[in-house]
Amino acid sequence: MNFNRRLRLFLLGVGIGSLVVWAALFRGRTFPAWTPEGRILEALQQSPVKISPSARCMLDCNSISDQDILSVLQTADVKFDESDIHGKPVPEYVLQGKGLNGKTYKMKFKSEYPSSYLLAVMPNKDAGSRCDCK
Repeated sequence: MNFNRRLRLFLLGVGIGSLVVWAALFRGRTFPAWTPEGRILEALQQSPVKISPSARCMLDCNSISDQDILSVLQTADVKFDESDIHGKPVPEYVLQGKGLNGKTYKMKFKSEYPSSYLLAVMPNKDAGSRCDCK
């Protein structure tokens, strides 16, 4: 048997073996997030969101719906440089994402089992209304 034939047989075996492994182990499965950002977003998305009174005031003042909060959670990036992850027993994360209306929002969340808490809504640069929420 020459080298080319052996190489083709070897590659055929690797291909068939890869298909068998994929079919037996990986087909139809979802895998959890493994990056820090993915883990944070997954924890926030899988738990119900409770809203603090000051965040509710900012939401009402800026006409941001609860559906916008869920949309932000789905499209968010975690802003680690703005988050407070070292100074508190429960880290607070700043997320930036798009609402249903296409606007970008920044929101501060913390995740305590079994709920996520929306602590604050940071006003955008283009926010026209001034809210006196505390």
